[in-house]
Amino acid sequence: MEHFITTYMHSITFEIQNSIEIMELFDKTLEVYFIHKLMLRPTLEWFSLDLKIDDGFALEKANVRSLAFDLQTDLEGIKKIIALPIHQLRIYQFDRKVPDTLMIENLPEASREEVLKENGLKHFFWINFEFITIASFYSDFLETIEHHPTFKDREKAKQAFLL
Repeated sequence: MEHFITTYMHSITFEIQNSIEIMELFDKTLEVYFIHKLMLRPTLEWFSLDLKIDDGFALEKANVRSLAFDLQTDLEGIKKIIALPIHQLRIYQFDRKVPDTLMIENLPEASREEVLKENGLKHFFWINFEFITIASFYSDFLETIEHHPTFKDREKAKQAFLL
């Protein structure tokens, strides 16, 4: 299989049935999973949590709602997140940690993909209820998924542009 890298991302979209299937789709050679604007609760309800920050700030049993944050994690962390009842996730797979200064929402749309690629982005996964869209700069990665026995008959769209 040819290892073809494009300057823009191609994508595929198909139906997903459970979190176990989602885990099959990730590139296990990459260790950095970045979730953009993670919301742990699907509704705007109040919930309690302990807030702790490295500089020593701690607040126990804080009541919060509408909490959204960026999260970098590894394969074990992503397994835990995927198992939660979260219906929409934007997961980026990088080949290195995301720099402190990289804020996706601040990137100009016209150069967003190129800036993310320069910072090590390899693949993007948009989980939207029962559908998943996978985008990649690597055509062979998408071809592997297209030919995977579990997913090959579910594909809804080929090589649409994403991000």
